[in-house]
Amino acid sequence: MIYSRFGSKLTLISKGEDRDGQLSVQATCEGMEGVRTYSRSEMTADEGKPEIDAAVAKLPVTKK
Repeated sequence: MIYSRFGSKLTLISKGEDRDGQLSVQATCEGMEGVRTYSRSEMTADEGKPEIDAAVAKLPVTKK
């Protein structure tokens, strides 16, 4: 399970890069409306970084 740094469950939608070339992930957050962009450092997981990496690898790339 992937969570925000504040502990809210995230549903990952797609991935991309920010202006600096850093990974960004678009996701919905449990209890909130709309899609938000999260950086890798803003996510945590039950199984740690390998779980996040595996989930992000399966995501489609954000269309611009």
